[in-house]
Amino acid sequence: MAKENSNQDTPGSETAEKDLGNEVDDLKRQLLEAESLADERLDQLKRCRAELDNALKIAAREKEDHVRHASERIVSRILCVLDSLEQASKHDEGAKVLYQQLFDVLKGEGLVPIEAKGLKFDPYRHEALMQVQADGIEDGVVCDEIQRGYLLNSRVIRFSKVAVAKRDKC
Repeated sequence: MAKENSNQDTPGSETAEKDLGNEVDDLKRQLLEAESLADERLDQLKRCRAELDNALKIAAREKEDHVRHASERIVSRILCVLDSLEQASKHDEGAKVLYQQLFDVLKGEGLVPIEAKGLKFDPYRHEALMQVQADGIEDGVVCDEIQRGYLLNSRVIRFSKVAVAKRDKC
């Protein structure tokens, strides 16, 4: 009888091993599919994170540009007041103090006057209103500043209006 039992166990155990092998293969396949899906989701997550980082950088840059543009607009509008105070400061000590206070505030915001007189004409900073016969001054040099120009954070917001020397060619 012991032989019968061992004979009976053998065919059944082969089936059990096959079932167990199929189950293991099925689990391996499921594991590979799950790993593949996890890798795909991780890749999507990384791409989404990169897109979010880019969007945040773009938004910060646009905000900075907006603030800079707003500052530029208001400073440009104040320049005529600064010009008037500068003219008045030549005749009145009180206006001179006001001019200096306003100029210091604008300077703190990044306003810098453009140097012109005595320098070579620069079309990126100067606007030539006229040419003047000038002895002793090199051709193309700014001999008079009619209206001061300004840079705001290294960007021209108003060109210097100038007269440029022209030698007599006679």
